[in-house]
Amino acid sequence: MTRLNFGDLPDKYKDKLPERELKDAEGDFEFTIPGELPTMNEIINASKKHWAEYKKLKDEPQDRVAYYAEQAGIPFFEQCEVRITYYRENRKYDPDNISAAKKYILDALQQVGAIENDGWDTIKGFRESWKVDKDNPRTVVKLKAVD
Repeated sequence: MTRLNFGDLPDKYKDKLPERELKDAEGDFEFTIPGELPTMNEIINASKKHWAEYKKLKDEPQDRVAYYAEQAGIPFFEQCEVRITYYRENRKYDPDNISAAKKYILDALQQVGAIENDGWDTIKGFRESWKVDKDNPRTVVKLKAVD
């Protein structure tokens, strides 16, 4: 998949998205990423193979998160709390292993212009939970605007 520029998508996706204006967020915003994102073990294993394997394992999921965030019309958050629910096919991985996907999510949110950065001034906290849904694995991200 082609890397996305700030707030931009490859031409093949542009006609699938509604026109929208980026505006400041008020309240909560939620979007869903179908499928499972890579775990920490998968990231470590890829990095041991070859730098290109790691790059691929980082770029593809991040672009997928960016695509679904953009498709959902995510607004800009000056400061927010991030709530993530990981729906996995099974309990094969420990929660701390699954939580590595948070990096893809935050980097994608920067990529599409939903947050300026993922530093302390912008991200005011996290809430994460893990559930099993063998028929519909996904990750649900909810951003809550905070003052």
